[in-house]
Amino acid sequence: MKNSLIILCVFSLLVLGCGEKTTVSTPKGEIKMTQKGDAITFEMKDKDEKTNVAISGSDKGVALPDKFPSDFPIMPGAIVKVAMTTGDDMSVQFSVKASQADAVKFYEENLKAKGWKIEGSMNTGASSMMSAKKGNRECILNMVTDKGGSIVQVMVASEKS
Repeated sequence: MKNSLIILCVFSLLVLGCGEKTTVSTPKGEIKMTQKGDAITFEMKDKDEKTNVAISGSDKGVALPDKFPSDFPIMPGAIVKVAMTTGDDMSVQFSVKASQADAVKFYEENLKAKGWKIEGSMNTGASSMMSAKKGNRECILNMVTDKGGSIVQVMVASEKS
């Protein structure tokens, strides 16, 4: 179903007009797409789970997922470009005006300050990755340089038992 999401994202960007809604039925369930201005939302339901995705093409951004952890640090001025939830798992992509190195430093300092334990990090030059854990939650961050700043991809998941 995830591959269908990518295809539908591209399709909807080309087809949907401002304020339009459409529903597509697939063998695995329904996908509802809505476009309001420059934001597109998808809601996918199958037998076992529901996935919500919001994508923004401008600096207005989209809202964080409702259950995004309040104890997870967010860089000042960060704009949410993509927000996705599947069950208790979330993925958010931020656009920030900071360099990749400054984004790494911010998350190293602020994750620790909010009680997250950094379990690993790696810098390849082109991107930096970091993993952290707090209680039964885990997160993975990937930071890459983008024009005028950086993109910070955050995945937060509850530990599976």
